[in-house]
Amino acid sequence: MARGDKEWVADIIAGIADIRADTAGMDFSAFTAKPAIVRSVLYSIAVMGEAAKKISPEFKAAHPDVPWRAIAGTRDRIVHEYFRTNTRRIRDVVVDDIDALEEAVRKPPALPSSGP
Repeated sequence: MARGDKEWVADIIAGIADIRADTAGMDFSAFTAKPAIVRSVLYSIAVMGEAAKKISPEFKAAHPDVPWRAIAGTRDRIVHEYFRTNTRRIRDVVVDDIDALEEAVRKPPALPSSGP
């Protein structure tokens, strides 16, 4: 069965939930002290990036607040340049970006404005 936007967005939301569960209560030191947690977060971000690549252009256009290219680009860097992954930047994504991302993908698309 083909997957649609609903399933791809669900993957993003599940990745966010996994990241929150794995990193709850952790500061940067605790995060970096647990390589398994870092790998888990990297995997979740990679899955979210792959899902972002699969979402339809129509859904992306209806959700312009989501940085689709940045999400996909982060996935590409994790997968293809894993040896250059910056743990501080990954932690910053966890702390600074996932709440806004979840809010943006859950937001219903704006209704087209009707003319005067």
